[in-house]
Amino acid sequence: MASRSPPARAVVVALLAAVAVVGVVFRVWVYRHLLGTPNADEAVIGLMARHALHGDLTAFSWGTAYGGPQEAYLTAPLFWLFGSSWVALRLVPIALNALACGLTWLVGRRTIGEPGAVTAAALLWIWPPYTIYQLVHQSGFYASNVVYPLLLMLLALRVTERPVAREVALFGLVLGLAFWETSQIVPVALGIVAWVVWQQPRALRHAPIGVAAAMVGGLPSLVWNATHHFASFEQAKGSVPLTSLRLLISPMLPMTIGLRSPFSGTLLVPSVGLTYLIYLVLGALLVVGAVRSRRSRKSILYVVLLVFPILYVLAPDTAGVTGNPRYLTVIVPVLVLLAAGLVRGLVAAGVLLTLAASVSAVTLSRMNDWFKGSPHPTTQERGLGARDQDQLVPRNLSGLLASLRRLHVRYLYTDYWLAYRLDFDSKERVTAVENDLTGMTLRGGKAVPTKLESRYAPYARAVATAPHSFLFYEKLAPSAAVIPVLSRYGYRRHDLGSFVLFTPPSAERP
Repeated sequence: MASRSPPARAVVVALLAAVAVVGVVFRVWVYRHLLGTPNADEAVIGLMARHALHGDLTAFSWGTAYGGPQEAYLTAPLFWLFGSSWVALRLVPIALNALACGLTWLVGRRTIGEPGAVTAAALLWIWPPYTIYQLVHQSGFYASNVVYPLLLMLLALRVTERPVAREVALFGLVLGLAFWETSQIVPVALGIVAWVVWQQPRALRHAPIGVAAAMVGGLPSLVWNATHHFASFEQAKGSVPLTSLRLLISPMLPMTIGLRSPFSGTLLVPSVGLTYLIYLVLGALLVVGAVRSRRSRKSILYVVLLVFPILYVLAPDTAGVTGNPRYLTVIVPVLVLLAAGLVRGLVAAGVLLTLAASVSAVTLSRMNDWFKGSPHPTTQERGLGARDQDQLVPRNLSGLLASLRRLHVRYLYTDYWLAYRLDFDSKERVTAVENDLTGMTLRGGKAVPTKLESRYAPYARAVATAPHSFLFYEKLAPSAAVIPVLSRYGYRRHDLGSFVLFTPPSAERP
């Protein structure tokens, strides 16, 4: 897309400016529509960022043995400057998305050449559609899933250019940081390491330095696991490789590149035959490209793409998600670079970017339409056509919070998707924790769930020891077996629109 002639340069600048605007429009649109409704996973990261300002630091996301806190800690300064809000919380993944575009250009210059590198950087800003949606939300480490693969590829290319101790140490340090932040980096990282060994065996002389640097980068994870029975590695148990491989081929990869709409599985083009034809053509282009690039630095992209599915299918979670391609986020930068590498000339770049923007616009709209559908809240898996309980949580909780204040409710048990939204939106004036609320016992005059669980132990202790209430979705209340038990224990029912609240007998009447 580069050219020395002034008219061509003006066209390039205009095209890049248009891409920048379109990417911003996509993100604003997602943020303001139903697709951008905040969820509890985001709220947990926001609460972690808020607590980090007071020295409450953790090795991983609250209540998990995976998902580093780096994005939460990047958010903390924004909260300190501007106060905690959904806008401030989401600025970090959006900024990391923009950073990834810059890293794509740097990697592209060394792999697919300067014209393609600019195209790839622009392409990542407007495509794939699911990545745009995902990185408008603050999901903890998914923005890192885009940044770290690019950073590792860039450093790997530098190692092959200069296989000296300093370059290997820097690569190792970033590898350790990446592994601490997101275990999903493993299928990509091992492919990158394999490529470095293949292309520059002399780098192995400095392997001990690289390993030591990686241990420094991943030190929080290593220390935590050493004191928690290596719980992070429990994730690798129970894999179903054949199921994961089948789902990777379809529908996960088609959803990632936009041939299918995430959540609904709707085909981009209304023809199964044409969809498979496009899929086969893209596969053939990959094979041809891999053969032609085997002796060039571009081969790093193909090696990573080849190794990725081998390790991806070993993760058990990949066999249980059929409605969205979130576990493929780490391979998106490679797909973007390979797509841009097909471009030759300004016209082709313009066509590719226009096509990508169109695919994203159509798919994002379809994703939003899916969220408008009637939810099926008893379905817990995000499968094709299934909708989660988080969709029962409205974008604005001010009315519910006002009712809780009126009823003097500060501590309560509820569903996960609602609990941490209440904590974050109320700025912790309400303390809510999750519970499946399937069983109840009476202890000290208080109803106590038989199965105690919480992502954050201090919240759980606070709710358990204080007079606490129980909050249900109105649509689920008729099937909640514990509601008659609460009534027998003297808890008072309050109908609050889309919610049903039960307050303890000692609570003040409104």
